[in-house]
Amino acid sequence: MAISKLQLALLATAMAAAAISPTASGAYTGCATPRKVTIQNLSGRDLPLSETPLANSGALFGAGYVLRHGTHAEFTTCLWTGRVAAPGAAVVEFHVGPDGGAWYQVDNRQAGSPVKVTVTPHGRPLQGHCPAAGCRGGGQCFADAVPGGNCHAVDELKIIYYSP
Repeated sequence: MAISKLQLALLATAMAAAAISPTASGAYTGCATPRKVTIQNLSGRDLPLSETPLANSGALFGAGYVLRHGTHAEFTTCLWTGRVAAPGAAVVEFHVGPDGGAWYQVDNRQAGSPVKVTVTPHGRPLQGHCPAAGCRGGGQCFADAVPGGNCHAVDELKIIYYSP
């Protein structure tokens, strides 16, 4: 059976589209199960977010991203390492890997900060030592770091910004 020029053109277009549309910008393409980074804003103000990708990670959300109060955003990725920052909040540094491993850290000395922030891993079920890190409103604080190699089966890493 011969392939028509139209079929060949459609096949070439589909292959090109698949090649340039990874799960997330800069995402590792060998991922069998993509991971999710969710950022939620409960701070009482709109938050301009910035990111600093590390270890050859691509952009997670890009420059100029503003997360409106009362909303959340989900970013699908397979492999990402870097920092996320918002004005008035502690910087969150984390890594999510294609195998479900994760590490994360955020200062839990946020008493004078106008915006509090926590990082919490989610999985079904989580394995290892995976506590919440950072501080919520009302002065409730948790661990400040989860070192590499001890938190596994992470499907989602959730960053939440709170009002004091």
